[in-house]
Amino acid sequence: MEELGKRELRDPIAAAMDVAAGEDPSLAELVAFRRQPFDLKAAARQAKNLHSEEFRVSLVKEPGDEVLEAVCGGVEIMSLSLVALVALWPCDTLDQAEAKIALGEKTGALLFKRPKDFADVIEPRHARRLRWKRGAFAVPALMLPPAPPPPRSDDRGLAQWPLERFDLVEHLPKRGGLPAFADRQVAAWSRFAASAPDLGHLLKRSEAMFETCDRLLTLAERGPDNASELLSAAEGARLMGYLAACQLMIWPVHDRKALRLKREVVALINVRGEQGDPAAMQAAVRHVTAEAAWIKTLPVDARDDLVFDWNELV
Repeated sequence: MEELGKRELRDPIAAAMDVAAGEDPSLAELVAFRRQPFDLKAAARQAKNLHSEEFRVSLVKEPGDEVLEAVCGGVEIMSLSLVALVALWPCDTLDQAEAKIALGEKTGALLFKRPKDFADVIEPRHARRLRWKRGAFAVPALMLPPAPPPPRSDDRGLAQWPLERFDLVEHLPKRGGLPAFADRQVAAWSRFAASAPDLGHLLKRSEAMFETCDRLLTLAERGPDNASELLSAAEGARLMGYLAACQLMIWPVHDRKALRLKREVVALINVRGEQGDPAAMQAAVRHVTAEAAWIKTLPVDARDDLVFDWNELV
């Protein structure tokens, strides 16, 4: 993770969309965006480490320290952007499926095991967050191999025996303790936290990509010779639309206009649910929105305004 401080920090969603960065991407650019190889395991591990680093910085931060508060915000924005990428990116390979499952177990709302004599009472808001998270990181069950087998009587190396298909936290610093890197990169993370994109532009981009997706799907259904290319481009456009929506929901609210734009995303994503978009994509936006409501740079009086009444299509 130290490498993050050796270059100017950049929103990973924006970096992923460089393949089709223009306002009017071509068919070939959308296909290239959809087919680009993306290392979800590396993204998931980086998202987890950044989230843990934000916690470590918050432990050493004194009350009223606005500099480290901005660092916490920048680190968490980067982490959630990677979470959105992992959740939204389609499962084309086993590695990508394993990355989704591993990150889903380490992020968002958790349901802790209770003693048998404890009466479980779960708040509706927490229950919704659990459903959104599970939906966001769901993968087709048939693409998963069996879990690692338990050791047999003559096996050795038991102290390192694998428990999971992909160990997300292997070789990462512990969640608590002193900061691992962000405290030495205060200026870089503070600049990143202050480099919010144009939220209005992101909303227009999301709307345009959804419209592009719908038109390409309609054209592909007519059976042209390049139907498979049209389908891939439609998937790419839909993915870009959801990523732009997540960007808008992740970056903090600074004024009433930004809050209004976020509410417009709520309405837009609800409509996309009626269009039959994948449930995992619907859930991903809901999950990221719930997590982004507590980014440290978000004004306290804006947090309750971001608890939207999402429909329950997922």
